[in-house]
Order: sequence, then structure tokens, then C-alpha cells
Amino acid sequence: MSDAHEWSAADVERVWPVPGAGDDKYSRGVLGVIAGSDAYPSAAVLVVNAAVRAGAAFVRYVGPRRAQDLVLARHPEVVVHAPSDASDALPRCQAWVVGPGVADHPEQDAVMSAVTENGLPMVVDAGALEAIARARASGDRAAASDSVLLTPHANELVRALQALRHDVTRADVDGDRAGHARLLAETARATVLLKGSRTIVVSPGGTTIALPEATPWLATAGSGDTLAGIAGTLLAGGLTAADAGASAAWIHAQAGVLASDGGPISALDVADMVPTVVAAIVDQYGDESPA
Repeated sequence: MSDAHEWSAADVERVWPVPGAGDDKYSRGVLGVIAGSDAYPSAAVLVVNAAVRAGAAFVRYVGPRRAQDLVLARHPEVVVHAPSDASDALPRCQAWVVGPGVADHPEQDAVMSAVTENGLPMVVDAGALEAIARARASGDRAAASDSVLLTPHANELVRALQALRHDVTRADVDGDRAGHARLLAETARATVLLKGSRTIVVSPGGTTIALPEATPWLATAGSGDTLAGIAGTLLAGGLTAADAGASAAWIHAQAGVLASDGGPISALDVADMVPTVVAAIVDQYGDESPA
């Protein structure tokens, strides 16, 4: 990837949305989250927690009651919505995270469809990847390509491309990660963040952004949910999908290094270090820089 732009601390500092004296919780961007299920309620907690730790001033969560209760137990400031209510009247948000941990919930699916139809910026992960990639490939593109961020890992990229009738295997993707990420970006007309030890971000018609190699300890359950929450916060703050994805991945990786200190970590450990990394960056990264 010699032609890729290497995302750095200076890039993060340049685009990170820092609140001013005149801001309030609405002007900073309201983030909606459609995640979790009765089977996987923890995904909701991990996405919401990361979003709050990354600076989301107002988060709305849409999901089943069990997940609502877990979200509120950790973050009582979050506003929760039953999927049946949200599908009738979509809560007002500047951006959404959709898909982590969702499973077999028609009313949750209806809310995700409403988000898509309204053309709102969104981070698309896990359970929503294939459906939204197919919809955009077939021409359902109410949202611009620079406001939709698809966040697959390698196996999810394979499945998404196969759902779009591309005959690819995991070996193919491993042999040309950037090329296959670009294939999905061009077919779905969306920005693609391909997770891995070296995350890359590809926009249709744009350059490839490469992130520094991350600690292998980040390969842990819930790490992707944490990344999605950070990226969603940045989309709600007005960043493009490419800037949001690259900056979220950079912050996520640096938080992983601080949380790990050379040893094992959990997704919550990573999220807990996000404010420290962000503080160093928005303080012109000076002597406190994590990298």
C-alpha cells in the first residue's frame, strides 16, 4: 500500500470535533444506536459506552428491553427507545450506528430501514452489513457515499462481497485487502473500513488510508463494537465517513496500547482509555502524546 495515506496524530487533531463555549448537547451531534438483541445484549452496552467515552454528548439507544436495562445501568444519561416506537417515529439524530449484535428482531430491522431511507449518516457493522450493502448496490442510496461507513472484518468482507455476487474467498481477501475493500466500496458506493492488525479505510473513487499496526491484544470480543461507537460519535460530530473511520481507528488503537501495557485487555478497558488519548490529541498532542 505504498500509495496509501498514513493516518497520524496530526490528522486526528486536524479533524477531531472539539466543543466550544457556545455548544450544547444538541449542537455537538446526537448519536442513535441500533445494536444488541436478546441474544447479544452486551453489544448495545459496548457501542454506547464507547460513544460516550469518545465524547458523544447525547446518545439515543433503540433495542429490546433487556439491552435497554443494561445500557441504562452503565449510562443513565442515555435515552432509550423501544423499537416499536422508534419505527413509527424515528428519533432525531445526526448519525447512527446500526448492526452490532442485532439478531432476528423485525421492529429493530424496521428502524434500520427508516434510517437508511432517510439518508442519515451511519456506521454499519456486523448484522446490518450485508443488507445495507445489497440495498446500496441495488441503487437505494439516499445517503451519500461519504456519510456511510461500512466496518467489516475480513470474514464479513467476504460475506458482503459474496452477497453482492462477487466470487471471493478469505484467501483472496488476505492476498489483496485494499483491492477487495475497494471492490465493496465501489459496489456499495460507501466508505469501507476493513478491520485488522493494520486497518485500512477506502472511499469510492478516493485514496486509501492506512492506520499504524495495532497491538494484537485488540483482537478481543467487543473490540469492533467499541470502534463502531467511537466512529459513530465522529459522524454525529460532522466528520466524513473516511475521516471518522480513520480517526476512530487511530484513537481505538492508541487506547488499546495504553490499556494493554503489553498484556491482555477487554473492550471496556479500551473504551476507558479513549478520553486520555483524545485529551492528548486535542491538547495539540504536546508532551502527553500517546504516540
